[in-house]
Amino acid sequence: MVIEFSEKLEKELLGFIQKNYGMEVFTPGLDRTRPVYAPYIKKFKEANTKVAIVAGTNGKGQTAHTLAYFFGQSGSSFALWTSPHILSLRERFHSNTGNISYEDLSNEIYQAHDYLKNEYSNLLISFYEFLFLVFLRWSLNSNKPLNHLILEVGLGGRLDAVNHFDADCMCITSISRDHQMILGNRFDLILSEKIAVSRALKPLFTNFKLDYLNQLTKKYCENHDILWRPIEGDSQAENAGNYFFENQEMARALYRFLEPQKIKLYDIEIPLFKGRREEMTFNGNTLIFIGAHNIDGVRRMIELFALELSPFLPTQLLISFSKRPLNEVEIMLKTIVDFFGSKTRLSLTSFIHPKALELSAINELESKLNKINKGLLDFVTDWKTDLKKSQNQKILVCGSYYFIGEVQRFIHTLT
Repeated sequence: MVIEFSEKLEKELLGFIQKNYGMEVFTPGLDRTRPVYAPYIKKFKEANTKVAIVAGTNGKGQTAHTLAYFFGQSGSSFALWTSPHILSLRERFHSNTGNISYEDLSNEIYQAHDYLKNEYSNLLISFYEFLFLVFLRWSLNSNKPLNHLILEVGLGGRLDAVNHFDADCMCITSISRDHQMILGNRFDLILSEKIAVSRALKPLFTNFKLDYLNQLTKKYCENHDILWRPIEGDSQAENAGNYFFENQEMARALYRFLEPQKIKLYDIEIPLFKGRREEMTFNGNTLIFIGAHNIDGVRRMIELFALELSPFLPTQLLISFSKRPLNEVEIMLKTIVDFFGSKTRLSLTSFIHPKALELSAINELESKLNKINKGLLDFVTDWKTDLKKSQNQKILVCGSYYFIGEVQRFIHTLT
């Protein structure tokens, strides 16, 4: 029997990785890790595996999963790398047969660790870099022959481990402000980090709404002989402003390039993916998970709800954030309050995680709530008890993907 989720196994595997490779923090160093990945990249080239890299501030996860779904529907073999995971480490390792099993993941982790000890004992490898190595080894071991490799950028692009690959096509789903201490706070700086995954004479797909970004992209592509492929407008007017549809359109563009005319894309019903309007039931409640974790993500989520009829609005909203500037959190909360108003019970909370917004920051926010929220946003200290008391509600859980993961883990422990 395949185990879908095991808290015990998750803790064991995460504990081993963190003990040997530290916590998951951004650790740039392409020159440092190049010899580790080079033999595996060579094997993918020899197998003629087509590689797609998906970058962007928001939307890259859904785009990557949708592209993988298209490959699965067409019968092509693929391996999909995404990060971070929401509920389980297994989510980062996906193929035609689904997520990797705990047994295979455990074997791959320990074998990759032994490989590094034997071959690169003095080389510093980070949490993310180690798991990417595990993914590459697993992809070659488990999915022969492999037609496609889909690589979602973890952070930025220029210094991300996936940029070791000279991909056959690339895309940037969106540009907005996030991780500003690393990527900068200007759109041109953020774009320069993400566009670095592109390669000469290979197509780069974008779907930017700002002319400024399009002008910068056009100039960069002309200077570097990159084949720029902007997606111009929505093919269906009723979907204008629907970021879900925009991400699906990006995946369709990538698929058409990689497998032209193989399947009829608009005849396929695309499922929901982890943390992206995913639904779970608990205690008679319907929980909807949307990882709107930055200003642009919240704005696009609000636009999506604005397109839908009021019966689809949640009766409750529960939100918490990862570490970020408090002024950004204030903007996101004000945006949520202005849209939902009194129609939805709005709750801000905290959660325990190394990347969670500190409780001191939450307390500072709490003192400003009346100014931010017009009296419509509550601070909930114990979200677990609050969820258990809720019955027959439609609850939107949003904000940090790490918070979404904590909520889903809590539900699994009870069910």
